[in-house]
Amino acid sequence: MRYHAEEAMGLIETLGMVPAIYGADAMLKAADVQLFSYENVGSTLVTIMVKGDVAAVRASVEAGRAAASSIGKLTAHNVMPRPVRGVGEIAMVHSVLDEPVEPPLRSLALIETFGIVYMLEAADAMIKAADVELIGYENVASGYISVLTQGDVAACKAAVAAGIKAVEAMGASVYSSCVIPTPHRDLVKMTRRYAIENLLA
Repeated sequence: MRYHAEEAMGLIETLGMVPAIYGADAMLKAADVQLFSYENVGSTLVTIMVKGDVAAVRASVEAGRAAASSIGKLTAHNVMPRPVRGVGEIAMVHSVLDEPVEPPLRSLALIETFGIVYMLEAADAMIKAADVELIGYENVASGYISVLTQGDVAACKAAVAAGIKAVEAMGASVYSSCVIPTPHRDLVKMTRRYAIENLLA
């Protein structure tokens, strides 16, 4: 499956992965759009790309912009009504269109720190404090590192609270955190990339 030039393209770009995933969830729930590409640009930047008709893409980008900004830093957002074919092909380099959406995710608990020392402390505290399962982690470069876990909503809330408290006890602060109670099914296309079993393969 490919991106077609007659479709509008919507993009948000964030500093760090957790705001990007939180924004992507909001984008996919706000309008009839499809997640088609996801790119860890490097130097902390992460980009979410959706496609659909212009009105849906505009609504989606606005929802994603607001969500990402509420927990982290949004660095850019845009709606491209009819990008030329070459632009669509660039966006398709990191396509997720053909990736499966199974197994579905449970509620998500995500924390992003500056430095792996704090991420490991957060992950340890999260898993010890609540019945959550470690999905994996991601390093988006320049020091920003995320831990991804899943479980029921109450456990995810407890896990995030414990992770934040643990990092603060070390004299640092969490860059970004969130709980997504009912993740859009397409988020698994992103989180699967950071699964521990895939990283160790």
